[in-house]
Amino acid sequence: MDSNLNQLNQLLEENKDVILSLGVNEIHRNRLVQYCENLVKANLELNLFSRKMSMKDLVENHIFDSLLALSEFQKLDFENLGDFGSGGGLPGLILAACFPEKQIHLFEKSPKKRQFLEAQNQYLNNITVYDEVNDKYLGKLDLVTARAFKPLDVILKLSRKYHQSGGKYLLFKGRLETIKEEIHLSKLKNEPQLIQLNSPFLKVERYLVKIGF
Repeated sequence: MDSNLNQLNQLLEENKDVILSLGVNEIHRNRLVQYCENLVKANLELNLFSRKMSMKDLVENHIFDSLLALSEFQKLDFENLGDFGSGGGLPGLILAACFPEKQIHLFEKSPKKRQFLEAQNQYLNNITVYDEVNDKYLGKLDLVTARAFKPLDVILKLSRKYHQSGGKYLLFKGRLETIKEEIHLSKLKNEPQLIQLNSPFLKVERYLVKIGF
């Protein structure tokens, strides 16, 4: 564990300039590092991510991947953000660390992962955790995100009333071909906007799907 933490902190320190360039200020960076350390510490017991995953993969393919769209979130006026399928907090807790003045609502069905998410309120103080995506919890939201969750049509069905009432979504997605298939299946009235996200480390397809804007 100490080895993993040392590697994690070394990677985050080596890439400090990248973190700042993505829109994270120094105060928020400290909150971000604290979350990352907590994630790694809790993983052996709660299995929040694959135990075979290297710290390099965790940082480059998951933590930084969740930061790629930060500038897009910063452009928007929102107070209550919902993250569907929060898992270990990617991107929900990343965003909670970077937007301490916003309320972040995390939706996660796994009891163990909810246990971890709820514990992060000890230092983040701006999160609420729910056990399912349900219309009774969505009324206060003015923005929804999700990463590595479900296909687009399923996300819209899960939040049908929110969507039909003009809800806004910023969804992390991968391959463009898959996104186009999901858009076709979702039968949206208006074509969503696609924003390409460019990783500073990996040659991978990453897009942000904007709906309701």
